[in-house]
Amino acid sequence: MVDAERLSGVHVALATPIEPSGELDRAGLRGLLDRVLDGGIFGICPTGSTGEGPRLTRAQRREVLRAVREHVGDEPLVVPAPSGLTSHDVIDELEEFSGLGADAALIAVPSYFPMAEPDVLRYYQAVADSAAIPFLIYNIPPMTGVSVPPWVVGELASHPKVVGIKDSSRDFEYFEEVVYATAGSENFAVLTGSDTMLLASMVVGGDGTIAASANFVPELGVGVYSNVQKEDWPEAHRLQRRLFEVVRTCRAGVPPGGWKAALEHAGVCSRRLVPPADPLSDAQYTQLVRRLVELGYS
Repeated sequence: MVDAERLSGVHVALATPIEPSGELDRAGLRGLLDRVLDGGIFGICPTGSTGEGPRLTRAQRREVLRAVREHVGDEPLVVPAPSGLTSHDVIDELEEFSGLGADAALIAVPSYFPMAEPDVLRYYQAVADSAAIPFLIYNIPPMTGVSVPPWVVGELASHPKVVGIKDSSRDFEYFEEVVYATAGSENFAVLTGSDTMLLASMVVGGDGTIAASANFVPELGVGVYSNVQKEDWPEAHRLQRRLFEVVRTCRAGVPPGGWKAALEHAGVCSRRLVPPADPLSDAQYTQLVRRLVELGYS
């Protein structure tokens, strides 16, 4: 059973290694999974934004999930993201995810039409009432054009199938308002998707992160989280500063181009993005690698 306690911690927003043909690079995926598990992450979140889920076909998302679960076994937590423009499509994909061993899912609002606040509530309620597995709300307005209102999050937090939120708005005041709106809920985790805000988010009551940076430097996010738990504030501050520098460096090109370039530098997989997106150019890659080397990642 997925609950807020199990969701607390540092989870990786898993990248999707890609072959020149555009198909899944299974060897690269296995290497990436070993890397993040060795780094101490708590859970794996494939086919989200960093995993380029909306660029993948539904069959490819199933393939990624199946390969992840086969490689990691029954543990750790696996929380994939579906991609659909209707609640019916998302509900159907959640059924498929359930059969492939997903523990929960990460669901963003549809990204085509604008949505009024009550529409957002009705959308998530419709999914929750029929979902085969629990899910987290995925608030990522830079991609969807829709911000899930804090009052809507507060309403949904009482639904047994809605067990948390990943907030990738980079709006700290929004994050804080969500923490307060859900404070009375018994089973609801509030996670930041903004690696640069991990320490600050935990100070105001956040439960951890689903982080793109955990593909490349899982030990940094895990270190921030664990040192906050131990109340070792100087070490938490030191690691957050280092994480900040890495994240800023890897915000290059079309997302998640910078993170895939960092993984190529680390020898994990190619920097290729899912077609038709272009990876970082050779010049951009050289510049990114130069900065990573300056930070100590040679």
